[in-house]
Amino acid sequence: MRITAMICATLMLFCLTACGFHLPHQTSLNEAIPEINVEGSYHHLFYKQVVQKLRVSGVKVNSEGDSDFAPNGQVPTLLIPDPAVDNVVVAVDSRAQALERNLFVQVSMTLLIPNHRPLIMKNSLTRSTLNKTGHSLASSTEEDVILEETYEELASQMVSRLGYLGRESDPDARIPLPQDLLVSADDPSTQVNAKNPYEGMTIIEALQAQDRAEAADAAAVELEQLNNGKIYTDPKLPAVTPELLHEAPESVNTSM
Repeated sequence: MRITAMICATLMLFCLTACGFHLPHQTSLNEAIPEINVEGSYHHLFYKQVVQKLRVSGVKVNSEGDSDFAPNGQVPTLLIPDPAVDNVVVAVDSRAQALERNLFVQVSMTLLIPNHRPLIMKNSLTRSTLNKTGHSLASSTEEDVILEETYEELASQMVSRLGYLGRESDPDARIPLPQDLLVSADDPSTQVNAKNPYEGMTIIEALQAQDRAEAADAAAVELEQLNNGKIYTDPKLPAVTPELLHEAPESVNTSM
């Protein structure tokens, strides 16, 4: 009976995949970001793995490491610097030799979205290694393997975080209001139904719409208002007498 149920569940999964079924409020990465520019330390393994995973997801990647690199100014740009790796000794023996080390790997990426402020994404992982006394080559090889595995895992997590930009906002979610801090959640008379202006948008579209709304509501200030009504046609800096910082004071007697 259990085998029959597993077979039926597998068949249903294949059917849902074949008919193009998607999870609710979820958009694939290649639909949310069809094209992206990737710049930074293109010689590093972490950079290459991020580019590879983006291309496997169906995203058109304009990588700085390509010979025909031509960035598109109308699409988002992803900046990837070198990861930071700290090799810290956490255990020593009686002879003050390292027994255990912690590899702390930290990565960061900056996503530049047109018509939106930059988004900084960071992540880190800590891995432990054992120092093999008398086998320095084996210890060094183990650290290199652990670093490669860590870079691959961090690249997968960062690409998954980029996929969140394709998620749709929840149409049933209500906008939090200031009066929510003063009313009781159990009192139905105090509930305020506000329409979500970002309903049906992806997160990246909602971020751009939010910036446009803030720019439209922002107050404009003229230069004359900043100068208290004064107009400076020929601004000049005040006259300042230069003073030598390392000049010996006059009271010091330099005679021997």
